[in-house]
Amino acid sequence: MTGRGLVHYLDHMQKAASDARLFVRGMDRASFLADDRTQYAVAYSLCAIGAAAAQLLNEHPEFGPDHPDLHWNEMQTMSERLLSHGVTANVEDIWTTVGHSVPELLTQLESIRHWRAEGE
Repeated sequence: MTGRGLVHYLDHMQKAASDARLFVRGMDRASFLADDRTQYAVAYSLCAIGAAAAQLLNEHPEFGPDHPDLHWNEMQTMSERLLSHGVTANVEDIWTTVGHSVPELLTQLESIRHWRAEGE
């Protein structure tokens, strides 16, 4: 069975990160903390990012060391924490992640895509 290409996983991570940001557009912390549906939507997106990162590193192990600026361990750890402890136990972490780490990830992914498009 053949693995998926590197671009597939990068696309999946970028889509999930963009979705997470879209879900919280216009929200402040208080409105996010009061909105279970948005919490679960963002949590799902974060899990999707972690799963795609894990698969990418599994199928393309050279990519992680080539891009140490991406927080590979944190992406996978957040996904595992959400799955094992639930959304409500991690709601503050989810808010912080979607507000700070996800925008940083989107910038990094765009930079990688631009670099790859230029021809590595």
